[in-house]
Amino acid sequence: MIDAKFIMLHLLIVQKEKVMGALKEAHPVDRHVGLTIRRLRKARGWSQEILAEGIGVTFQQVQKYERGTNRVSCSKLMDICEKMQVHPVDILPTPQWDCAPATVCGWFEDAQWIYFRNPHLLRELGRLSPLQLKAIHAAARAFS
Repeated sequence: MIDAKFIMLHLLIVQKEKVMGALKEAHPVDRHVGLTIRRLRKARGWSQEILAEGIGVTFQQVQKYERGTNRVSCSKLMDICEKMQVHPVDILPTPQWDCAPATVCGWFEDAQWIYFRNPHLLRELGRLSPLQLKAIHAAARAFS
């Protein structure tokens, strides 16, 4: 016969794990990033220890990254990319929506041009209310 104390203890542990997220499934993006890191690491013949040492974490952390258990921060992703000599795009999944990098959009070049010639302008515009911005926008349209 199963002891009632054992069942209660088991239920308490399971509940605690659920609350703490231990039973939470990895997000598909985190799983993809982790599997890609593992594939690239193995293609180089590296152990988890070698990669871990190169990016300043423990091999256990690399295991968690590769499983998708722990998310890879942007700064750590850049460290991993530098160590493996790959571009972040090689690790991240392809977006499932139609998009293009901002650098190929006309407005991005315009924004850069304005920012580099008048860096104070964007700072000042950020201080304006929506109504004030609308008035400036209307005035700018009148010039075109």
